Parts: sequence; structure tokens; C-alpha cells
Amino acid sequence: MGEVKMEYFLIDKTEQLIRGFFAVQNEVGLGRNEEAYQRAFEIWAHKQRLPIVSKPPVQLLIRDRVAHTLYPDFVGWDEIVVELKALPRAIGPSEELQLFDYLRARRSRLGLIVNMGLDRVHVERRIFDPIESSLIEDFSYWTNHIDGPDRDIGLAIRNAIHLVYKEHRTGYSLPVTERLLLTGLSICQLDVTARPIAPAMFHQQVIHESALECLVIAGKFVMTVTAHFESNEFAKSLGLSHMKTLNAPWGVAANFGIKELQITALRYRTK
Repeated sequence: MGEVKMEYFLIDKTEQLIRGFFAVQNEVGLGRNEEAYQRAFEIWAHKQRLPIVSKPPVQLLIRDRVAHTLYPDFVGWDEIVVELKALPRAIGPSEELQLFDYLRARRSRLGLIVNMGLDRVHVERRIFDPIESSLIEDFSYWTNHIDGPDRDIGLAIRNAIHLVYKEHRTGYSLPVTERLLLTGLSICQLDVTARPIAPAMFHQQVIHESALECLVIAGKFVMTVTAHFESNEFAKSLGLSHMKTLNAPWGVAANFGIKELQITALRYRTK
């Protein structure tokens, strides 16, 4: 969040947008789905002859390869990004992260989260100012242990993470970060399985089977990823747990935090 007072930033254009959303809700009514409000606002903006674009694609590239495409609900005057919702609850962190993904990808500063799902239109303004980030890595658990082809794979994984960081730094939500990482790993010619299915055991009995929140690379390396966490501790614990489940010898935990990318190599003594 920036220090700019939001009520004075692009206020005239913001007020035009808000009037439009109130006009839409007044005519369309309460309790309709998001698509209805989206289409009604498109019609309103066209009749008002305002430079508002619906769902303009924003491509995230790594080495000219499209890693992911984002579609903000509206962009006004090529500078105000609008995320439209029709939720019977208050706006939460997931909606804010979605908006900041759009702002970051477009390099825009002002965003609006508009909720049409309550008894009156609710609008929250958000200012995005990029934050300088740093990279911290610890590969000590691999030192003097990993060699041969496994070492080459480990270096390729490190290169893929560095590639994502070089081109996009940190700050995206976890789903977007994962898409960027998958593209980086592909560019580095690594074989990846996302969210492998594995049994959960208790007293040597299989009690459930479910997907693990990790990537398995070359059948031997487990990668766990978090975003916006304060530290890498959860990704490390999750990685060690999944390595034990999969009997995988090597792992990498990465946290794409707000101010830091933290990378930690992991090692598990397989049976």
C-alpha cells in the first residue's frame, strides 16, 4: 500500500465509475450473479462513452513464453483496474490478492474492488506501489551430499526459480506464482508432476488418498511454494512432510514473500 491519500487520487474518474455501479444495481436489482452486473455495466459505460474496457487480457511472460494470462473485469482510462464481485459477504483477502495481481501485472496504481452482492454497492480503493525485494537462499543441506545427475537437476531447479524472480520478482498470489514457476521449470527442460496423489497413513493403514500441495520434479525432487508468508518455515515443513510421504531424497522450499524470495534446499534420508 502506498502513502498517497486514496480519496484524492483519480477521484473524478473513480466517482464516475461508482455512479455507474449504483445505477446498475438500482436497475438490475439485488441478488443477481456477477455476469448480470458485468454485462449491465458494459452497457452503461458504452452509453456514457467512457473509455472502459471489459476483461482486457494481460499476459505474463517468461523469455517471451506466455506463462499466464489475467483478465481484470474492467480497466478504465487505461489506469483504473476494477474487480467486480457479487458476494453476500464482506470483501476478503482473496479478492484483494486478485486485484493486486492485476495491478502488478499491468503496472497500474489504482484499483477498485466493487461488491454488488450486498444491499448497497460497496467499493474499496486500493493503491499499489511496487516494493523492492531481495533473494535469500540456503543450499547447505545439499552441500557435500548431492552429486552427479541429481546435482544437475538441483541446479536446473535453482535456475528456474531465479528466472522467475529475475523477470517478475515477488508479490503475486500463490496461483499466479505457481503458473510462473511451472513455465520456468519447463523452460529449464524439467519433468514436473503437479499435486501428485498419495495415501495418508495412520497405524500402517491407508486412511485416505488426496493430492499433495507440491511439485515433483524428475521423480526425486519435491518443491513446495508459498506466497505472501512472512518466512519460509511453513514451506520447509510442508516439503519435509511430502518428501517423507513420497520417499523423495531432495526438496526445495520457496516462499515468494512481499519483500523477499526465500529458497531453502531440503534433504531427506530415504528408506
